[in-house]
Amino acid sequence: MDKNDSRSIRQNIDKKKINPGKMIYLASYPRSGNTFFRIVLHEVYGIKSVAYKGPFMEKGDYSPEDYPVIKTHLLPDEVPDLDRIPVVYLVRDGRDAVVSMAHHKKDIIEPGSDYIDNLKEIILAKDGSHFGGWSRHVLSWYEHAAVVIRFEDLIKNPVGCMEKVRPFLEMPEPDLKRLPDFETIRTNDIGFFSGKDNRGPEWRQKFFRRGKVGGWKDEMPPEMEVLFWKLHGEGMKKAGYSRSRWTYLLHRLGCSLKRNISERYNKQL
Repeated sequence: MDKNDSRSIRQNIDKKKINPGKMIYLASYPRSGNTFFRIVLHEVYGIKSVAYKGPFMEKGDYSPEDYPVIKTHLLPDEVPDLDRIPVVYLVRDGRDAVVSMAHHKKDIIEPGSDYIDNLKEIILAKDGSHFGGWSRHVLSWYEHAAVVIRFEDLIKNPVGCMEKVRPFLEMPEPDLKRLPDFETIRTNDIGFFSGKDNRGPEWRQKFFRRGKVGGWKDEMPPEMEVLFWKLHGEGMKKAGYSRSRWTYLLHRLGCSLKRNISERYNKQL
């Protein structure tokens, strides 16, 4: 890759190629619906996107005419020209996001790594690792976002969420018959994954694992949920996610019951 490609965003801005409505940043913490959002943009609206990863970009000439949506997981201070490019920020319940990220590391990034070890590491986010940690990411980007879209709303009403972007990006009318559901994305070839991005159905089924709201209740041990809230409670409150005492107690009870049933089953073997 040519590192000069990394300057394409700034060069196009300096050449005044970016006018209002021509380009947006699509920012999110990983595993918060960014890829699903981009798939819907591509399939339903015919709008292409590209990932900005910091020191370099994926090779190519990324002018606003070709790629009007720039996806990033980086923190705001690592992204150029936020004063000129509107930001759409996707946010997901942090518990679901870190659980999904721990599985993503186990299944794709470091196959065979331990899920619980991954989960704890991601929650702790020591020394600014894991994109600064969930709450730092959320709190930082909320200061820059022109619009915030919740993952939970995106899954229920994808086109409605796309339309929230229209004030900031020129968009054609949606072709609703091309709207894919989650299972179609997991199991079928679609245009978004053409060419180099088509890594096959096995990879897609690992990447698009569940897409479930509240899946953390099945997969986050109670002590990890306590740790998460201790470290990321401020971000959760900022993003509008609450935690009732009843939810916490029921979660602990459910985990205890599953553990007891498992232990009794193992003793019978």
